[in-house]
Amino acid sequence: MAVWPSIERTKRLRSYADFRGGLNTDAAPDHVADNELVIAENVDLLERGGITKRKGTVKLNQEPYGAPVEQLIEWPRDNGEEWLLAVIGNQLCRIREDQGYIAETLATVAHQKVGYFFLQDKLYFVDGQSYRVYDGSTVEEVQPVDEPDNDLTPIKRCRFIVRHPNSYRIFAAGDPENVSALYYSEPNEPDHFKAYSVLHPTTGDGPVTALYVFGDALLVFYEHSVWVWRGIDPESDVTWYKIPTGVGTVSPYSIALTPNSMTFLGRSGLYAISPAALGYDVTIQPGDGLVTNLARNRVEKLIREMADPTQASAVFDAHNQRYMLAYTDATGVRNNRILVFDWSVGGFTEYTGLACNDLLCRLNGDVLGATNQYIIKFGEGYRDFDDQPIRMVARTKQYNLDYPFHKKNLLNLYCSFRQPGFGTSEITLRLYVDDILRAEILESALYPNFVWGISKWGDIWGFRNTITTRTRIFGKGHRVQVEFRNEQLDDPTTIYGVGFEFRPARAKGRLL
Repeated sequence: MAVWPSIERTKRLRSYADFRGGLNTDAAPDHVADNELVIAENVDLLERGGITKRKGTVKLNQEPYGAPVEQLIEWPRDNGEEWLLAVIGNQLCRIREDQGYIAETLATVAHQKVGYFFLQDKLYFVDGQSYRVYDGSTVEEVQPVDEPDNDLTPIKRCRFIVRHPNSYRIFAAGDPENVSALYYSEPNEPDHFKAYSVLHPTTGDGPVTALYVFGDALLVFYEHSVWVWRGIDPESDVTWYKIPTGVGTVSPYSIALTPNSMTFLGRSGLYAISPAALGYDVTIQPGDGLVTNLARNRVEKLIREMADPTQASAVFDAHNQRYMLAYTDATGVRNNRILVFDWSVGGFTEYTGLACNDLLCRLNGDVLGATNQYIIKFGEGYRDFDDQPIRMVARTKQYNLDYPFHKKNLLNLYCSFRQPGFGTSEITLRLYVDDILRAEILESALYPNFVWGISKWGDIWGFRNTITTRTRIFGKGHRVQVEFRNEQLDDPTTIYGVGFEFRPARAKGRLL
């Protein structure tokens, strides 16, 4: 007669080597997916499943500017140069990259951020009080062409201004005296706005919150809707309609072009609009094929808890395929966190320890941040620009180890991570059993001190890219969770997976 082994005597091994689901702040503990994390601070997701500490930042100006950097602008010139401009305090400045990133004051502005566009190798900008142009040498007020119907007075009051390449017109909005108005110029005449060239796309959605060019269309954002201008001549071929997004944006600085889409922050989510949505002008409930809420069932709670979403600022890092949104969390410290959506794997993480008033992706791929008195560059080294360590914290879900109704006797904890290319890499593992901290384990990996030699292919004999550790652990419970921590300077930590050796206990209860 066969004798079946008792479940209590059978050792089991369960490993988890895929964290590509990223951060999930919304789901109940048992509904978080096995490849998701409940904390993902200062980590990036790897395409094959692991997680790695984010890279560091460096400051570009060595001497502080004496005021917060509020906005960053890159101006592509006709001669092939790219000039870096910034609003520092209440000053629009040219940043002299060839002179140690010193700031050369150009003009005083009325707001922390200006609306701007480029035309004929000139920069035009509005700040809510004036409409000015910078030709690379001087800043002057835009002078209206001498025509009786020309009126630049409302344009000076506007906060948003863009150039629509398809119609060659300049569009302005954000006039506090006419909050839903959209003003437009004559073709290729930034100094000619007829007094009657004004539209009101809607009167029931409040003020205009942003203007943005998407393909051949001009998008006019309100908090709860998006309207589209298409065509050239308002008297003949222009079409003007509302697209069925169901949402608008709360921050004009959160809008960015993303792969096959345009992404922006709404009041209750992070939305990506497909170009196909521009072809719909009927009132329907948009599906995920047209408008996708990237945050749905993952970080909607985080977005709802943002203290001041109107100040959020975003950029798309095309080199790393990441949408980065600087925002203010519940503490109220302005833009003290960066929510990162990795387009390659479709997961979220967060960057902390940085307070960026604005973000900019330059034409050469550099990602810059505007901080208090400094311009910083992302992706350099493994410490932050203030010489502080990067605080990496990643916590897994509460794993039931495929036995949701059994208690487990934990025996061994396995961890797989990358061997460092220099020095020592340390990872602190915190083991939680049924929400109780049971152990804190320090795992270390040394760069090989005893070097046998170098092979003809350039590798160190005995060097391994991956190290797996085993640690004896004790504890009994239904669910187990691991937290990875690293706060060392200059330590590029990468974790590939974690595993548990355990023995399930027989489920107990009443027999019915």
